[in-house]
Amino acid sequence: MVVVNLALFLAAFMFMEFVAWSNHKYIMHGFLWKWHVDHHRKDNKQYLPEKTEDKKWGKNDRFFLVYALPAIVLLITGFSNGLWWMVSMGAGISFYGTIYFLIHDIVIHKRVNARFGFITKTRYFQALIKAHTAHHQPKTKDDFNNFGLLIFPRRFFNS
Repeated sequence: MVVVNLALFLAAFMFMEFVAWSNHKYIMHGFLWKWHVDHHRKDNKQYLPEKTEDKKWGKNDRFFLVYALPAIVLLITGFSNGLWWMVSMGAGISFYGTIYFLIHDIVIHKRVNARFGFITKTRYFQALIKAHTAHHQPKTKDDFNNFGLLIFPRRFFNS
């Protein structure tokens, strides 16, 4: 049973990269662009001139709540009913959210003052940061690429 739960945890974690990629591309840069635009405006005020306030918490932060809901439901339901497969999946989603927050909000966007030293100096993290930076430097709303976080094109390892 432990092996099954571990496999479900890992599957949920890995599946979340696909969820993050697809939701980022088709929802955040689609019909909920009005929530996500403030996240890009801080880096590209010259490219995205719509007016918003420059505050610590933006509309884009609503997505954290949206993505946390399935994990919360799985964890509460799983713990309440002894359904450990649900707990494993909820924990995998939560772990992905934690990793996403650490990498995206702390390492890349520096929303919290913390240092990660040698980890961010690795070849993988340097490529990850380049890929995310490229995502933040389009000329128009339709000129975005690199919608995933942990998985990105190999070309960023060489640039």
